[in-house]
Amino acid sequence: MKLVVSLIIILAAVSVVSAQEIAKDSLYIVTYTTGASWDSSKGPGEQTFFKEHSQHLSSLRKEGVITMGARYADKGIIVIKAKSFSHAQEIVASDQAIANQLFNTDIQKLSVFYPGCVER
Repeated sequence: MKLVVSLIIILAAVSVVSAQEIAKDSLYIVTYTTGASWDSSKGPGEQTFFKEHSQHLSSLRKEGVITMGARYADKGIIVIKAKSFSHAQEIVASDQAIANQLFNTDIQKLSVFYPGCVER
């Protein structure tokens, strides 16, 4: 009986710790617009640092940092998971296209009030 109670307590503790770990990450929306280095005479694939930008986003997606991405008008957005606003800034700043002003970004904390899923 003591063993069963001990196992239940351990499982409950692990569940609480896991829930706290998940709750530590917040969602941030990153809006991309073209920056000072964008050459309007070239297509996106021809831009300097665009390939590196695409690889960076792909890596973040594989790591589970990016939860979704989309384009609208002349903007792009991604939703990322980060531990804090400064952590979100670090994630975005690690992109060579941002460091070299191919894109400008605006980062805002995202407060989801109507959860669901986005599908094509």
